[in-house]
Amino acid sequence: MTGGSVWNMPAAERVAALREQYAAGEPDANLSDLELLNAAYESVLREQIDTRDRYMGLLTRRRKHDDAVRDAAARDLAGQAERYARAAVSRYMSRYHGLLNRIESLPDRPGARQMEGIRRAAEMVRHELSYAPERPEELLDPEGARHTLRTLRHVVGVLDEREGLNGDDVLRLVKNALRDEAPTDLFAVADRGTAKPIPPQPNPPFAGPGWVDLGGFWAYQPESAGAHVKAYPVGEDWYLDVWSDRGQLLAFGTVPENEIAALAPALVARADGWARNRSEYAWRRFADTAQTTRITSSRPGRSEPGPAPGGAPQLGDPRVRAATTASPARPPSVAATSPALASAGAHPAPPSASRRSR
Repeated sequence: MTGGSVWNMPAAERVAALREQYAAGEPDANLSDLELLNAAYESVLREQIDTRDRYMGLLTRRRKHDDAVRDAAARDLAGQAERYARAAVSRYMSRYHGLLNRIESLPDRPGARQMEGIRRAAEMVRHELSYAPERPEELLDPEGARHTLRTLRHVVGVLDEREGLNGDDVLRLVKNALRDEAPTDLFAVADRGTAKPIPPQPNPPFAGPGWVDLGGFWAYQPESAGAHVKAYPVGEDWYLDVWSDRGQLLAFGTVPENEIAALAPALVARADGWARNRSEYAWRRFADTAQTTRITSSRPGRSEPGPAPGGAPQLGDPRVRAATTASPARPPSVAATSPALASAGAHPAPPSASRRSR
């Protein structure tokens, strides 16, 4: 692995590294040193623009998804509220309907017994209505139960995160919520307890030799490789991107969790060739490698390149420092959006399935 940071490399060493890269098949190998550095800067700038585009594309799609979910929930809630209202009104009017049916069934000249039955039915309806809610809104939200339950849920949710609380204080807050009194000292009571210990999250099934948990995401780098893979969950799938030892974004994409164990070594094995030849789209490299790995994994008696032997690297390992170093192709604004990654010293590129054509 190349030592030192990509930011502190002298210009002469950077030019020599670029000429070595161009000698492996890149065009424009006869450029001057200044033109060579300018071309490398333009390449880095294009990667930065692509990364920003993928990040903004992710935010746009997420906002559209949130709006669609919110609209669907509102439509569903409106439909349910209408059904509840119909049912409540139907139950409320059933008393009148019974009385009206008896009146409609009277003959033209009702007898004394029939009129007495109508009077008894009217008295029964009057008695039932005396126990019914006086206001129509009480049918849907009796005694403001919806607000009371919401406040009570908030109180219980805050107190449930703490241990060693005083039982009298907890009972008082619950009674206040039931009486619709504001829980003004809720957090003061909660601060008197201690936070409940959070159980450690189980490692994903692909975590093994070569993998290290960097707090919020995982990094894979065998002992013999200079490139590394970063992986972090995006919904039900995982987003992976491949970085060279010089901080170049080589490939990126999203796959299910059960494909990462076989895919990560395949990506690292191809990273050196991708670093020498940057002519192909990064998303296309990832998609082709993922498809090839799926086909290979489905064959009986397959021979997969397994991860390098040895335990998972620790945070002080030089390979981990390389996996968490900032890339020139990565805008600072992206890194600032994830406090968990920033605290781990890592700035992975934001996940997105789209890529702007260059």
